[in-house]
Amino acid sequence: MMTNSRVSLLIAILLAFAYGHSAFAGTSGLSFLKLGVSARAVAMGDAGSALLSGAPATYYNPAGLLQSSQGSEFLLMHKEWLADTRMQFLGASTPLGENGALGFSFTHLTISSIEIRTKPGPADGSFTARDLAVGISYAQRISDDVTLGLTGKYLLEKIFVDNTGGIAFDIGGKWETPVENFVIGGVVANLGSMNALRNEKPRLPTLGRLGAAYANDISSLQSVYRIAIDLEQDFRASQSYVKVGGEIFYQELLALRAGYFAGADARGFSAGLGVVYDLFSFDYAYAPLLADLGNTHTLSLSIRI
Repeated sequence: MMTNSRVSLLIAILLAFAYGHSAFAGTSGLSFLKLGVSARAVAMGDAGSALLSGAPATYYNPAGLLQSSQGSEFLLMHKEWLADTRMQFLGASTPLGENGALGFSFTHLTISSIEIRTKPGPADGSFTARDLAVGISYAQRISDDVTLGLTGKYLLEKIFVDNTGGIAFDIGGKWETPVENFVIGGVVANLGSMNALRNEKPRLPTLGRLGAAYANDISSLQSVYRIAIDLEQDFRASQSYVKVGGEIFYQELLALRAGYFAGADARGFSAGLGVVYDLFSFDYAYAPLLADLGNTHTLSLSIRI
């Protein structure tokens, strides 16, 4: 029989999924909220809702803030996306006693060299469009195996001389199942709204993710392997995705990763590697885009104190 804590987790996630599905339809903006901020996760198909803990959990699932080892963590990320699109992320997490954790995040995307044209011929100039998200996250353990988390974030979008702001929330939970090293996670991200940009309000990409992650030893190789899967629903676009990935970690020093993002027009295979040295972890992800759109690169550095 399920305990009260597991029932609370299930009800919270189901209500958030139902709210997202019924309240939102149509296309969305602020797509940087869907690009992923951890090179480790991006290399594994961006399946992070059950896998990730610590600082990257501020983006993927705030309940994961409490799943990391004791101590604080900082994450810095840089992403090279389409054309002149670049994205940076700074996240931090720190424990608050044994049953709580706090996180902060800063996400910034720029699209530079957008040409201004008022007539045929040479461009009149160019400008840079910007998206920004600043968030604070909290996670609370409600039983030995269930954790809930909440993120609140302020959003800003600027295009040429116009700008707008808004507020959004992420609600997530994690369950450490009776199967050793098998975790289930769920999150509904980007619940909220934006103010009008000129005459129209940008619509947030409200997402629902349900995922699982499993880890086990490979004694003969002195390694650990991990696999993760996320089922994602984009309520705005009425699209579903499957994200799956795996990694092999040799002596907790060197990781090789691969993943697949199914259901998206431009996403597909991804791969990457990670290197750990003392308190530092360096990760790289390579994710080519389909339809000759080019290649994307994600670099991240995490520091554990």
